[in-house]
Amino acid sequence: MRPTRILPHVIAGGLWAALATGAHAALEICNDTNTLQTVAIGYKGDRDWVSEGWWNIEAGDCAVVLAGGLTRRYYYYYAESSNEDFEGQDYRFCASDEIFTIEGDTGCEERGYETLSMREIDTGERARDFTLTLVNSGGNPTGTDKIAPKIEDESAPPTAEVNEGVNDSSSGPGGPGGGAPVTETVQDTTIVPEEIPMTVSAEDLVTDIPAGNHGRAFETTALFQGCELDGGREMCSFHAGDWKMRVFYRGPTPEALMYALEELAVNMPVYLKADMVETHGNTAAIVVRAVEPRPGDDVDSRLRATLQGDWVDTSDQRWEMTVSGSEIHFRQNGDYSGSRFMRIARQCDGATGEGPFLVQINAENNRRTCYSIDRAEPGRLELTDVRRGRTTSYRKMR
Repeated sequence: MRPTRILPHVIAGGLWAALATGAHAALEICNDTNTLQTVAIGYKGDRDWVSEGWWNIEAGDCAVVLAGGLTRRYYYYYAESSNEDFEGQDYRFCASDEIFTIEGDTGCEERGYETLSMREIDTGERARDFTLTLVNSGGNPTGTDKIAPKIEDESAPPTAEVNEGVNDSSSGPGGPGGGAPVTETVQDTTIVPEEIPMTVSAEDLVTDIPAGNHGRAFETTALFQGCELDGGREMCSFHAGDWKMRVFYRGPTPEALMYALEELAVNMPVYLKADMVETHGNTAAIVVRAVEPRPGDDVDSRLRATLQGDWVDTSDQRWEMTVSGSEIHFRQNGDYSGSRFMRIARQCDGATGEGPFLVQINAENNRRTCYSIDRAEPGRLELTDVRRGRTTSYRKMR
């Protein structure tokens, strides 16, 4: 943890708040936590990516970190305090212990700097002035803006209708506890078209539950994600579009169907009939009425299979990612740093060409990041961030 201190270009306390109040076009960061926050930022400059720091912002105060009208939509920030850990995203910038302004976001260690994992700030399409407020949330400073409206669920899973205000418990039908023991990973993730093993009969995946008996009925195509333990809860799940739909053991879904799901392969295309019970961010709790496996229906099956497994960034081997089904899990220095949902698309916002594109979805705020898949081979992967234009090369670990 970096020691907090008043740095040469940082004005702290009420005077800074007064100066910030007078600014009409700027990027401002306010501290609504109960402790001092030490902040750094990153952004695209005229020639290259730029990072700057540090600002010490006392609890209840604000700081203007970029003066003048905003010229970009996306900025990035890092905030730390003496008693909280900061959970960054996969946006890396260079930094120093001393006051700094650094051009370039690559080769940080080689240039005598450290690498910070920052979080993204989306100021909106036409914002000239923006305030980010740091709040305590599960031990992590979290940015919430005072200007743009909170991002709500954009849509339900395809063809589903969702009741707003339906049971908002996080446990879902069946909730935690009991049920059949489920291992961390039950299914094989090596998938090729029309060669997916089928060891379960169709009758095992059909119930007599009436449509709409446990929530709003819907039907959709999906990819099976597998069965897992998550926070003490035993579940199986599906991905459809930007959504992860979870069905719990010891719930209304019959145990016989849950056991049958364990026999399906990860990434199996299915036609899903279910009832929507609740939604939270980009996840939904469902009761499954029927699952129809459709091996061979996924036109991207071979590409999806190539993406599966553990990868390491060839330019910075501290960063690794694991692709499992329709999810990506990131690690820095072996420690978990975040997860994203993913889907393969032929079109992506802000991208040109016909793809394929890898769309990463942040389940917390429904934000999407598009990557063009420039190269996908059994041992080599190259992804280019469409918006930032940065290409990252990965090597298969195993």
